[in-house]
Amino acid sequence: MHRETHQGAAGRPRQGYALLAVLGVIVLTVTVLSALSQQSLQRGLAAADARIRLQQRLGAESIQRHLLPRAAAVFDRLQEEAEAGGRSGNRVPTQLRSSVSIGGITFDVVLADESAKVNLNSVYHSVGRERTESMIVDVAGIAAARAARLTPAVPTVKSFGASDDADGPAAPPPAFRSWGEVFDLTTLQQTIGDDAALANVTAELTCWGSGGLNLRRASDESIRAVATCVLSRAGAERLVRRYRENPTMTLAILVQQEAASETLRRKLLRMFSETSTDHSLWIDASSPARRSLRTFSVLSQGDDGTVVNQRFAF
Repeated sequence: MHRETHQGAAGRPRQGYALLAVLGVIVLTVTVLSALSQQSLQRGLAAADARIRLQQRLGAESIQRHLLPRAAAVFDRLQEEAEAGGRSGNRVPTQLRSSVSIGGITFDVVLADESAKVNLNSVYHSVGRERTESMIVDVAGIAAARAARLTPAVPTVKSFGASDDADGPAAPPPAFRSWGEVFDLTTLQQTIGDDAALANVTAELTCWGSGGLNLRRASDESIRAVATCVLSRAGAERLVRRYRENPTMTLAILVQQEAASETLRRKLLRMFSETSTDHSLWIDASSPARRSLRTFSVLSQGDDGTVVNQRFAF
């Protein structure tokens, strides 16, 4: 009896060690499985995110490819309908907005006539940096002006010694080649409090095109702002009023009536036009719990018929 009792007592420690070993294996297994599960989840989320980003990119590219080349025809048709309906005095909107949802992704699009907006490059070369900043206030508002950080890539045309009445090039080198050279984009978003702040504040501003504001489609505010680059405020107001009283008047006749000299006439003809050659497309591709993909594309047609397509991502 004594011997059997001694063996039982000696067996219990070995059983305890075995139990601890089993528990250790279980803990190790659970730890490994947990790590594998976390890695699998992370890979799954990464794959899902990559899939959504791919859908956003492909969707945006498809919309741009089909819509932007048709922008000119869209705005031309709107102008023809307005004129056919005897509404020549009612301007064609500079922007058209719409949205479409595809595969759980919402694409908000803004199609715009850039030639019907105030061209900051043209303004800068005409009146300089300070007046350009003031014009941003007049056209886009104080909130946009607070985020303005003009960093021109080139000096004004006058800095090269060109005279005001010289027959210089129709389109001087662009001083602002992207919105990043006009606004502090982070400050703009924080000030406006909207992810689409840039698209909203540039509804009447542009950095693209030959510089001539399309008189037929521009707002009174834009026409007035551009005219003050050449005329007094009273003269600019008078030009707008004369045009609205007779919207079928040609640009040449309007300028001839308002310009007091040949120099002023040539300046005004450089600042205005009656056609649109530049169109743009904003696309905001958004999905719940995912970062939006925003792109801005500009299609420009030169006097020689060449077409240039630029694309920016934000």
